[in-house]
Order: sequence, then C-alpha cells, then structure tokens
Amino acid sequence: MERGKLIAVVGGLALVVGAVVVLRVEPAPPTTAFERVLDDRVEHLPDDLPPRRPTDLVLTALDRTSLRATWAAGDRPGPGGFAVSWNGLERLVQGTETELVGLDPNTEVAVEVRALDRMGGRSEPVTARAVPRSAHDEAWADGLVVPLDVFDGPEALHPRRWRVFDGGADCLGLGRLNGPRLEVTCATVDLQSNVPLRLGTPADDGAVGRVVLTADGPVGEPGEDGELLVALLPEPFQDLGHIVPPHPPGSVVLRITPLGAEFEVGAGVPATRRVVPVEAAVPPAAQGVRHRWELRVLPDAVVALRDGEVVAAAPVAVPWTSASPRLTFREARHTRVDSFGVGGSPESPAPASVVLLGPAAPEGDASSPGNVATQRLERASSVRVVAAAVAARGGPITVELGSRSAPASFMPSAPGPGGHGPAVVYADFPLPWPEPNPRVRVRSPGGTTVFGAHLVVTDDEGADRPLPRLVDRGAPAPEVPKPSLSVVHEPGPPGGTARVVVDLAEPRGREVAAVEGLELDLDGERVVALPVNGSAGGRHEFTVDLAGVPSGRHEVAVRVLPVDQRRDVRSAEQVFEIRPL
Repeated sequence: MERGKLIAVVGGLALVVGAVVVLRVEPAPPTTAFERVLDDRVEHLPDDLPPRRPTDLVLTALDRTSLRATWAAGDRPGPGGFAVSWNGLERLVQGTETELVGLDPNTEVAVEVRALDRMGGRSEPVTARAVPRSAHDEAWADGLVVPLDVFDGPEALHPRRWRVFDGGADCLGLGRLNGPRLEVTCATVDLQSNVPLRLGTPADDGAVGRVVLTADGPVGEPGEDGELLVALLPEPFQDLGHIVPPHPPGSVVLRITPLGAEFEVGAGVPATRRVVPVEAAVPPAAQGVRHRWELRVLPDAVVALRDGEVVAAAPVAVPWTSASPRLTFREARHTRVDSFGVGGSPESPAPASVVLLGPAAPEGDASSPGNVATQRLERASSVRVVAAAVAARGGPITVELGSRSAPASFMPSAPGPGGHGPAVVYADFPLPWPEPNPRVRVRSPGGTTVFGAHLVVTDDEGADRPLPRLVDRGAPAPEVPKPSLSVVHEPGPPGGTARVVVDLAEPRGREVAAVEGLELDLDGERVVALPVNGSAGGRHEFTVDLAGVPSGRHEVAVRVLPVDQRRDVRSAEQVFEIRPL
C-alpha cells in the first residue's frame, strides 16, 4: 500500500465536510498501548462541547438486500463523524449517510447512529428500523424499456447494447457496490447506449421520455473535480468521440458533480416559459453510497431528480423525437455504476461498435490514421468514419475507405471549412467491403491534418464483437485519513509561537481505518503523542511555544497511526520560518 506524504502550504488549511468514511468490519487487529505525551511547550486546544445526538434518521432501499441510512447532524455536527451500528456491526462515517448491504431481505434491521467527537466520545443514539424488502419500491422501473442494464459482470457492456469511447487501456473495472459493479478507473471515458430514447405519450408525471441511472459519487482522486454527464445526443452526435463543451446543437446534458447538478443545453434548443420548482439541493456525493438519478424530458422542460426529489430543471423544449443517451465520466475515478434504463416509446437496441484508429500519417494531400482489420467489418451493414481534421487551405474534405471515397459531412458543432481549429467530419460507407483491410484516408487539396479518428460500425444481429476488458478490483483496503497540515508562525519575543492545525478528513468518502492517535514532531523531535481512541478523524489544534528555538527554517511533521497495525501510517510535513526580530 502506498504510504501517503503531503507537503502543505504555509498558512493554508482546507476543511473538507460531508465525505462518507466507511470502516470495514474485520477480526480484531493487533494493538499496542498508546500513551498521551505533550511536551511542556505544547498546548492542545480543547473542544469541551459534547457531540449532539443526531436527528431525523431515515432508512430507504435501492434493492431488496440493502438499506441506505440518512440523518441530520443537528446544530452541532460531530467533529469526529458518526458511528453507525446494525446487526452487531459498526461503521464510522464522516458524513450523514451510509449504505448497508448484503442484508436479509425479509429480516427487520435496527440501525443506530451516534455522533462522535474528535477524541472518540459518543452522543446518545438516534434509532430506526426497516425491513429491506418493504423499504424497496420497485415502481421506479415502471415504464422503462426492458431489459434494464445492470452492470454486475463482464457482460455488462455487451457491444449489442453499449459502445465505449475510453481513455486508454485499463479504463474500466469491476468494483464492489453491493456485489460487483462497473467501476471507472481512468480519467476519461464515455459510455454510449445503443438503446435510443424515443419520445412517447406523456406519462402521469408529464414525462415523454426519461433516463434513469443508479450510481455512487461521482468521486475522484484528491484534487480532482469529478463529474458525471448524462447526455441526450441527437443524430449524428451520438457518433462523436469524447464530448466536451460547447455541447452539440440540440443536445441536453445533465452535469452532476460532488456538490450539485445542473443542466447544460446545446445551440438550437428553444427556451420555454415553464417554471419547475427545485425541491432540494444535492447533498455532497460519497463513494459507496448509491443514489438514483432520473432525467425527465417534458414537452416544455427537462427535469433532474435524485431519489425522487427535483434537484435541477431547465425550461426548454427538445427539438427532436429521438436521441441517444450517453454517460460521460471526467476525473471521476472510483465512481461505480449500478443500473441504467430509458423510458418513452419502446425501442430496440441499434447495435454498433467503435474501432479506434491510430495516429495519422501524411500521405501527399491526405492524412491516414491506418487500416481497418477485415474481421472488424464482418457481420456489419455499414461503417461511419469520424475524424477531427483541418484542411490546410480550407478546401473541401473527402473521406476514403480503401478504394471508395465520399464527401465529408461536417458536424454542425465544429468549425467548418475555413474555420479555426479542427472540424469533426464524417462519411458513411455501405458494407460488405470488396477488399481486405481497407485503409482510411482524409483528403483535401493542399493536405489535411487529422487529430483523431474512429469508426462506428453498425452491426448485424449476429455480429460477435469483443467485450471490454473489466478487471475485477474488489474492495479497496482501508487506510487512515491522510492529514491536512497547517502551520502559522506568530512572531513575538523570544521566538513567538506556532499554531498547528491537523485535519483528518477523507474528501472522497472512501473506506478508512480507525485512528489510534497522532504524533507531532518539531525538527525531528516528538513533541505530541495524542490518543484519539479509534476515532474516524477530526480537527486538532495545537500551539507550540518557540522560546529558545533559533531563527531560520524549521519543520513540523505529523503521523496518523491506525488502530490496525496492518495498515500504513499516513504523514504530512510543513516547513515554516522564524525571521530575526
């Protein structure tokens, strides 16, 4: 396991709230006595207010073998998080929700939540009971085209139902989210559904079409702003590679981040006067806690719901009757996807697969990204060549596939001939193909430059395409939170004081190990050993008397020790300076 190390900026302190921290229940780990030590020069600033009992504990279920617990922190949130107990088990979290999985669907579960302080002290509990099968409402799938997609194994992204625009090798895996679920493991990946969304007659809620997605997060690595886009793309934009703003004309995009959700629409989507009240803000996203998102298309608006509550809306009328849903993940590593479905008029999959082409090489007045293997065109009816290209003289562009050629069509969202930057062009070719391994070329008088290209192959019923490689990743091993360290020197004779703040928070909401204590060093000498009694984290402040410490550069280091000695110690260091008076 990688040992964490962080060099913090002097005077900087980032407080992270709302992240869920989960402790795996394992056999009792080896422990040793950890005694409190405070150097005579050090004062640990107290937090004398006890944690308040949480309120409003609610249990809901997204399937028959799980319960999601949510609660309110009250007017004084537990600075050390919360302890959640059920069926003789316990989990520590830093946010106000968690999901309990692998439950007996017919057995009542009693859940208890207590607030923690930073030293492991506990409040009185709030309790609730539920039977998972009774708490689960199966009506969410009413009106969706069957079968629904459940991302629970290697067949989850079958080419008949999905095409993948990935960011390179090892981009998708199988993580754990109440069983194996599709996990995003790279920075950029687009999942294009081959099941179109075709608008139908209005349902009881007024929707003429909908997309439903169950997932956790989106989360990402520290410092990354992970986001998930649920996009509806009209023809021909479903064949674009990775979609980036500005979004294609006619498109509707629901942008979900860890802190909220909003709609973004492309050009040509007319506005309306419809007013849709937004009922709730989106609580911070967490890893390992699923939520059900729904994008509803109304005749005069688009609406987003999370777990049945409206969280975003846009007064627009979509200018199409059919579009292709796409899931786009950006800097959202470790986000896991559970299920997916579309609703509207019944529609069968339109099987298609993607063939990524290599770097383009110049060939006279053309540029070629390579050849297409014959077997990738077998059992297919047509192929579309898509390329991002610039014509050297702004002239017309022709696309060639082997001995055949066709004038390029321009995606309206991109610059056309004479515009700035690459244009996205495409051309369609019927199959079967008369020659083996045809070569792709993009040609224009004076030459072309191709920045990227791929094929979209329209497959017949019996086409046998390779499945995406999904590595089984299991559940990550828990670690203690990586500390955020701030040191501020306050001048004064003789030497002044240093104010040291250690914040133990897990911004991704990932699973962590219980904290036994933390140690603080000044210039390599231990000045603090502070037991925290198996807490989930918290914020600790110290003042250090620097009398007798010479002027110049000095270093403060902190180490966070796990209760379970099989886990790694996490650490951080910061340098500060005492200037001569």
